[in-house]
Amino acid sequence: MLAIVLQFVTRTVFIHTLGREYLGIGGLFNNILSMLSLAEFGVGSAIIFKLYEPIARNDQQRIKALMDFYKIVYRMIGVVIAVLGVVLIPFLPVLIRDYDKLEQMRINVVFIYLLYLLKSVATYLFFAYKGSLIRAHQKEYILNLVNYVLMIALTVVQVVTLILFRNYTLYLFLALSEIVLENLVGALIADRMYPYLKEPVTEQIDRKELIDIVKDCSALFLYRMNGVVLKATDNIVISMFLGIGAVGLYSNYVIFYTTLNSLFAKVYNSISHGLGNLHTVHDSNREYRVFKSVNLITAIIGGTAGVGLFVVADEFVRIWVGSDWVIPQPFSLLLGLEVYTLAVRQELSKYRNSMGLFQQAKYRPVASMIINLIVSVALVQSLGITGVLIGTVAADWLTLMWFDPIIIHKYGFKEPGLTKGYFYRLLVYTLEVAVIGAIDWLICSHVFVGYGWFSVAAHALICGCSVPVFILALSSGSEEGKYVWGLASKQAGRIWRKVRKH
Repeated sequence: MLAIVLQFVTRTVFIHTLGREYLGIGGLFNNILSMLSLAEFGVGSAIIFKLYEPIARNDQQRIKALMDFYKIVYRMIGVVIAVLGVVLIPFLPVLIRDYDKLEQMRINVVFIYLLYLLKSVATYLFFAYKGSLIRAHQKEYILNLVNYVLMIALTVVQVVTLILFRNYTLYLFLALSEIVLENLVGALIADRMYPYLKEPVTEQIDRKELIDIVKDCSALFLYRMNGVVLKATDNIVISMFLGIGAVGLYSNYVIFYTTLNSLFAKVYNSISHGLGNLHTVHDSNREYRVFKSVNLITAIIGGTAGVGLFVVADEFVRIWVGSDWVIPQPFSLLLGLEVYTLAVRQELSKYRNSMGLFQQAKYRPVASMIINLIVSVALVQSLGITGVLIGTVAADWLTLMWFDPIIIHKYGFKEPGLTKGYFYRLLVYTLEVAVIGAIDWLICSHVFVGYGWFSVAAHALICGCSVPVFILALSSGSEEGKYVWGLASKQAGRIWRKVRKH
């Protein structure tokens, strides 16, 4: 929550000191370089998966061999991204519609791009690979603490720098320094926790394991590519057809998406190991009961976030940075739908990965990317930014939302006949979210209107309370509804006892 607040503080100061053009440039370059990061090919996830077994056996030689391989690959990735990034420089005038205008404003686009490129490359250098061993030991909270401390310090310094100097170059150098420091501190902690990393490597990974890693990476690459392309192409399409100013408008809404994506990731990452363990026990009845309960929880989480964005996002942006930055409806409605979809996507992804279903759906992301690009380009000139978001929503609902459940039921649960039940629940939950969203929008259009930040807080509270209560009330008679009610009651009782105690 602190990270979210600080992010909005920095962006507010940024907008008022540097303006829309620099904000658009940052959004575009971040997306371009996130596409270049596809050169990572999912190696990080594959290596961490391979580390679990030797960690369980405390096989230090094996761990050192994998980490040595990881080090070599990460350095190669850094070099590849640097070369590809430099090759893209001549194409910047094509990707940025307002390139000439920016040059007239004496904005050195190439230099700024090189700083962003250096920032991207730095994520793979300065011993970045060592942090993976800490994550594989399920002690990521240590790295999170380092990240939060550096983020707070960076935010304070960046805000002061923007106010005093209004210098974008200094702003980027500070962001680069945070990445370098984070990697170095993480490496020092890893060396201290696992001193055997400093010892000579006496064995190498064999050919068979290398082939296994390559196979896993090929599937993970397509999934990673889909996730990156779905969002990265949005800013590129907007920049090419609408201009860099439109990217700045769009980025103020995307911050909601990225923040919620991070929150969803923390929720589903926290249960992913439990799902994997449950799957290995082979208690299919219990596993499917848990799956249905997670479906309901996902509907509550995604529905609350989606309805909240639909109802509150425009009002928030208007009060935050002014009416000129508001994108007209139905943009917020579509963004809310996409965030609801994001929660479902995260849930399905965790289940698919915990069941080891990497190969079965590896070509689905390709179809998703093609649909997104075609629809976005076809609609951007007639519908503007809204047309681009329609492309993203269409890509998810025409591929992932129906295909991944089929794969999970067929190859994971080995009960393809249960797929119809899942689709029925998804349809019911989606209709419930739509109904309560419409009701909340009508209420918030007439209640607590015109009171600034108080209105935003009141409307957010209405959405945050009404969606969970509405969905849980309608699900109270089902098995999963009773289970989730039990969880909620247990947690509420625990909190109440702590409050009374203190």
